[in-house]
Order: sequence, then structure tokens, then C-alpha cells
Amino acid sequence: MNGETTAVIRGRVYGTVQLRHTERGTPAARFTVVQIPREYDYAQRQWRDGEPVPVICTVTGPLARHVAECLTDAVHVIATGNVALRDNVLYLDSAQVGVDLAHHVAYIDDTLPAVLAGRAPASTPRPTAAPQAPAAHRARPSRPAPAARPAPVPAAATDWWRSAPRTT
Repeated sequence: MNGETTAVIRGRVYGTVQLRHTERGTPAARFTVVQIPREYDYAQRQWRDGEPVPVICTVTGPLARHVAECLTDAVHVIATGNVALRDNVLYLDSAQVGVDLAHHVAYIDDTLPAVLAGRAPASTPRPTAAPQAPAAHRARPSRPAPAARPAPVPAAATDWWRSAPRTT
């Protein structure tokens, strides 16, 4: 649509995400993001926090379910969408919402560690320790053997940016 202002909001979720369903059964979520701008104070020659700007964000459809499941209070997010000012309150009809990776680690279904996903981790054989003589009969401790140097890797294999993507 013409005349809409698209904005990117980066801040922290404040409070809980509210998930509701419309009469037709479409999920809709609403949450507040507080953005705190950083301002440079030339008199004191340092950065300081500006006035917090609360933005009420709404999302619909499958994104609403994902937002309600993933976001909690104080999570850093980045949201984009159409912004509107009504009754001195900023509203963002969000098209995209994501966790800010500058502050959090995010996993997707394929990269979730096995322990967290409820899967059994890959079994690794336990190393068996050789029996040792009692401490009184031991001579001085032995030094560990130096690690073998890895074979040189061709330059083409180390340039991951230009290499072909892996197929799964």
C-alpha cells in the first residue's frame, strides 16, 4: 500500500506476549518492544541512554504463533513493519520479527543441541585408563607426547565463502 512508513525497531520485549485468535481462527499476537536510543553527550564526552520509546507490535498468522512461543520478557528483538502513530503511541504492524543475535544465541530445529531437543546424544566410547602404580612407586610424572601437526589444507578448501554450499 502507498503512504505507509516502514520502520525497523530494535529493542527489548517488555512484558509478556499476548496471543489471541480472530473470529476466523487466525492467530494474532501483541507485544511491546522498548527501544532505548543512545545519544552522545558532547559536554561530558560520553554516550548515554536516551528516553525509552515503547512500540506496540502486532503480528498475525503463523508468525504470531512463533512469536508467542519464542519471545519472553527482556529478550532483544529486531522487528520490521509498517509504523503508525495513534494517540501518541507508536504501533508497528510487524512483517518480520527475530531475535537479535548481538545479544542472544538462537537455535532452529535443525541446529538445536541433542540434549535440548530431547534426542539422545551420539554415543562416544569412554577412554579406558591404564592402571597406574601407587604414588609411592611412581617416578616423576611423564610429559604428554607432542601433538602431531595437521596436514596442510589446500587454499581452495579454506575459502568457505567461494566454496560450493553443502547439500544435506
